[in-house]
This record gives sequence, structure tokens and C-alpha cells, in this order.
Amino acid sequence: MDNTTTQLGLMMAKNRFYFLEAGTSRPLRLLSAGALDLDVPFDFQSLADRELLSHFSGAISEMIDRFAISASAVSFCLDRRMVQLKRLKIDREFSEAEVRQQVEWELEQMLVSPRSEYHANYERVRSERDHYDHVIIAVVRKAIITYLNDIFKNTRVRLDLVDVDLLAAIRGLLLLKPQSRGLAALIDVQEELLGITLIKDQGYLTYGELKYQSSELGEENSEELATRINDETLRLMESLGDELLLKSIEEIHISAATLPTAVVHALQRLQRAAQIQILEPLSQIDHSLSMEAEQMIRENARYILPLLGLLRA
Repeated sequence: MDNTTTQLGLMMAKNRFYFLEAGTSRPLRLLSAGALDLDVPFDFQSLADRELLSHFSGAISEMIDRFAISASAVSFCLDRRMVQLKRLKIDREFSEAEVRQQVEWELEQMLVSPRSEYHANYERVRSERDHYDHVIIAVVRKAIITYLNDIFKNTRVRLDLVDVDLLAAIRGLLLLKPQSRGLAALIDVQEELLGITLIKDQGYLTYGELKYQSSELGEENSEELATRINDETLRLMESLGDELLLKSIEEIHISAATLPTAVVHALQRLQRAAQIQILEPLSQIDHSLSMEAEQMIRENARYILPLLGLLRA
């Protein structure tokens, strides 16, 4: 297949990276998918070690050869811990110049190093229901982008786009659930960590994390864990003040099959008005994947969902 007709999405998470290759036409069609283990984790400590560049480049080249990937460019999904996100309320009448001025002022308040050391992008979100707009600001250190560019310079794919998993996961969710509206929560299960993203009218609201022990996944602890998830969700809602006053969660989406059914049922009892679903990443996606690739996707929905959103962008 000609390399202009495929697109590649890649995400590195701790000691593993995941990829999806898809056609560029719409609707999205997955052509290949896979995961490879890394000898060293891709994290802040690794980014400080230039000697590891060849290690990551070699792993990506191995992936390209092993899976016969034909794409010439890659979109890369950064872990949320490498990106700062902030959501601002702004006057609906603000001009774009006034929005940029407000964003720069906010950056001066939130950044710990000089502004020149960061890349910052923002998106203005207009709402038909509210009397104001919002701006989502995403900030990443330039050193991280430079390191990524250097990794891909030693492979045959060029780095075309960089996104953050939190925002990409929302786009992935909307690819699977395009009719989703109102107030929703997206729960992703990580190793000893639950991530909870609140979404309103298909847009990002806020994010929180909940630490847990593997022993809490047992059926005997299901009520306690569900209560903790519910409490953190309510705390996140309260942190947004009047914006969510008197509102309730309408949908809860879980991007991992590893959360025990007993926990899901217990959470449903606490959130009776909400529709709770465990996401099936391939439910609305056309594909020509092998059975092995299908299984990998089902077992790693937390990492696949952002990649779907990345390819949808």
C-alpha cells in the first residue's frame, strides 16, 4: 500500500509502546495494531539520557519492520504526566487577540520555568448552553518535543503531530459513542491508579486520579472501591463550582475490562441515574486486523482509546 494512504499512531507507556495503523480515508479503518516491550521505560528520567535515543529509535524501527508498517509519518500521544492542562472560562465576546493575551497571562502564572522553555497550544471551546466560552491550554516542555524529534530522525517515519492522551481519549470515546452528550465520566484503569476524566457536551472538564492496591480489585472489596470512585467523581464535580450545580453524571465509560464486574455493579448502585458501559474499542471501528491484534486491543483499551482519537484528529 502506498505510504500516502496510511497513518500511524504511537504511544509509549512505561515499558511498552502501542501502535495503530489505519487508512487515511473516512470512516476510519484499522489495518494493523500491536505492542512491543521496551527494555527501559519512556519517562522523565529517560528523557534526560541522550544515550537512550538509539534504544527508542531501534525499538520503533523494529516495530516498523516486524509489522510491515507502510506509513511515512507518525502521530505521537504523550502521557498526561508530561503535559500540563488548564481549562479557563473566558468572556464570549473576547476577540482572538484578547484570548491569546489571556492565555499568555495564565502561562506566566502556571509555569515554573521561563516561558521560552515551553510549547503551548490552546483551543477555544464555544458552548450553546453556557453564557461564556472556555479555553483548553496544553503545555509541554520544548525539551520533550526535541527528544521525540531526535528519536524519529533515526527511523524512516517523521514525527507529524504530538497530542496528549487525556484529550485524545475523549476524541476516541466520541468515535465509539458519537451521540454522547451532557455530563459524562471516562474511567481508565492503570497499574495501581484509576484516572477519572469529566466530560461535558463532548468537551474536557477536569481530571483526577485515585490510587488503589491490586488487592482492592477482589470481589470482597468491590463496594469500598466503588465508593472511592464515586467520592472522587463527586469531588471533581464540586471543584468546578456553579458550572455543574445541580447536575448529575449521565454516562460513565470504563476503558478497561480489568475493572471487576462487582465494582461496576456497585458503582451503578451509587450512580443510579448514570448509564455505565465498559468500552469495546472495536465496536464501531472497521478493521482488517488479525485475531492477535484484536485481542491486544481489547486487553489494552486504556491505551488504544487515545490512539483512536489521535487517528481521528
